Amino acid sequence: MNTLNNLDIGARFHAVLNFIIGFGQDFLPFIIVAGLVAAFAFFLGRNRLMPLIAAIYTAIPLYLFFPFQTALLQDHYIAIALYLLFVFLSFVAFSGLSFFMASAPRSFLRVGAMSILVAGTLLAIGIHILPLEQIYTFNSATKALFASNQAFFWWLLAPLVGLFFLER
Repeated sequence: MNTLNNLDIGARFHAVLNFIIGFGQDFLPFIIVAGLVAAFAFFLGRNRLMPLIAAIYTAIPLYLFFPFQTALLQDHYIAIALYLLFVFLSFVAFSGLSFFMASAPRSFLRVGAMSILVAGTLLAIGIHILPLEQIYTFNSATKALFASNQAFFWWLLAPLVGLFFLER
């Protein structure tokens, strides 16, 4: 009887471990981007997330209506670098906004939640607007969360809702 319980525990442990490993493999790009955004927020301060989110939104029309797309954006890496350049320039321009906001202590839960929302938005932008799929092949689980037009809308809305509820 005791051996049977050990087999059940071992089988359950392997099932849980396989689930965790499968989840990590399916959502590795999402986990990496969320970790980078969280590190950014903890390193520079939580009040820098607002200018980052504003920069991400501002870079979309700048990238989409860039007048030299046919000449300069033939390479996928250059196209992604151009979007990131627009994000950086917009972030620098919006950095003054953080001085007008009240500085709050860093909350791990708030930073984690906002990092997840911003990471989802960045991946949705990468799939829908940037040529990210020509560089990295996303698996079906990631595409199920980010590839549809409806999902793109909700991921674009997610950081705004997060700011409304978490950054008051």
